[in-house]
Amino acid sequence: MKLWVVILLLLIGMGLGVGGTIWTPQLVRQYAPEFLRAKREVVEGDVERKVREQDRVLLTVQTPHGTILATFKKRVGEIDLLVQKGDRLTLVLRRYEPFVEDPVIERVKRPEPGPRPAGGEPSPSGGAGGVSQEKPSQ
Repeated sequence: MKLWVVILLLLIGMGLGVGGTIWTPQLVRQYAPEFLRAKREVVEGDVERKVREQDRVLLTVQTPHGTILATFKKRVGEIDLLVQKGDRLTLVLRRYEPFVEDPVIERVKRPEPGPRPAGGEPSPSGGAGGVSQEKPSQ
């Protein structure tokens, strides 16, 4: 065989090997049985800060283990609409790391609103859409 054919085959094999190790696990993970999947860590925390840039969203999440900076470069518009500051966020990570890119968001929970007055009456401050009417004193 000619030398250039051997070198070409070697380069093609190296390219397939590198590409396979990078992209195959992400594609196969969803079809693999549970016992073959890598262990995942579920982390829950509160969104302390959210920054939207043109091509990414940065979230600072405070967890019991520490703070995580999550960078989302995929589905930026959807994540920007879904997650707000103060939300309770559940992330699925390979392992706990302070910097993660495109983690899986398992759940987003909004903070509970304050207690409402009994009987559906509007609060004295005019909250909950009620209008406070006072008679002027003479």
